[in-house]
Amino acid sequence: MHNPDIIIVGAGIAGTSAAAMLAEHYSVVVLEMESQPGYHATGRSAATWAPFYGPPVIQALTALSGPTLNSPPPAFSDRPFTSPRGQMIVTTPESSTPEESTSDMQVLSKAQAKEKVELLKTELIDTIWYTEGLVNIDVDLLHQAFIRQLKHNNGAIVCDCRVTAIARKDLRWHMTTSNGSFSAPIVINASGAWADHLATLAGIPTLGLQPKRRTAALVPYKVESMQHWPLIFNAAEDFYCTPFGGSLMISPADETCVEAHDAWPDDTDIATGIDRFQRVIDYEIEQVSHRWAGLRTFAPDGEPVVGFDRNTEGFFWLAGQGGYGIQTSVAMATLTCSLVRESFEVDQNQYLALAEALTPGRLNASN
Repeated sequence: MHNPDIIIVGAGIAGTSAAAMLAEHYSVVVLEMESQPGYHATGRSAATWAPFYGPPVIQALTALSGPTLNSPPPAFSDRPFTSPRGQMIVTTPESSTPEESTSDMQVLSKAQAKEKVELLKTELIDTIWYTEGLVNIDVDLLHQAFIRQLKHNNGAIVCDCRVTAIARKDLRWHMTTSNGSFSAPIVINASGAWADHLATLAGIPTLGLQPKRRTAALVPYKVESMQHWPLIFNAAEDFYCTPFGGSLMISPADETCVEAHDAWPDDTDIATGIDRFQRVIDYEIEQVSHRWAGLRTFAPDGEPVVGFDRNTEGFFWLAGQGGYGIQTSVAMATLTCSLVRESFEVDQNQYLALAEALTPGRLNASN
């Protein structure tokens, strides 16, 4: 497997989902620089499936991913990857909500909102929107399903395998890594926050991808009903909270530009998130049981990058998911497989339109 048809760099959700589908048609090896798949953004994500959230291209990818996430084929998973959650957006006198954020939501009375979130400080809140349309995604269950499918199709993941050099020769990409040498005609760059770095190693112009830190903290439930709370957003989108793993997760929804690294939480960000939370929730937090941070990577225009580099043969970009990578993973993998195979077998018109919208050529031209 050191000389497969396709090498994918990065074993997060983007790389493993694409690998699982491509392995039905090619020999595929996934190289992961860490000791386990999904160590960075994927393993630190509390993901949801929200078809009304994000720009139009993200909504399209999310909708196309929905059937598999909500009702997977039995051979892929014996249970759904999603579970009910709901979403609540609250406005205070200092904030307002863009109309597009609430177009599919109903306005709740303060009494109705208190039935769902009994600790809500309704006296400090102007308007409350709610929808049942948002559901949780079990990220680990989904990630492991893709990995099983990849291995079932005779694909492989090689961990502790940091790429240190890459060059094109004799119609193949030759890679030197910390765990041996590999070569393949096609390389798929699914390395997340390190995607531009891999391009630099290959001598390819970067796309201006920017990692941004997102911080989160877990606090104990104050009341038992918290485990049934919806995801709660402030309308200013400067904090959110949601039940997660037997605790309540709180985030300041930060997007701090950083270099690619093993992200760690900033104490100021944690304190900011808790302060904003306590402005609308009647819970004086005395204990934080766990805290972490992850990197979400954005293209300059905020939309993902999927496709072959316009100037370099055999180099495929699969990057810039910007925090939407889990809920769009099925469609992103389908699009990747279709572009590599040059064959659009399902929802052809939709995927052709997505391919045009997400081509790296749009960024190559501007850099």
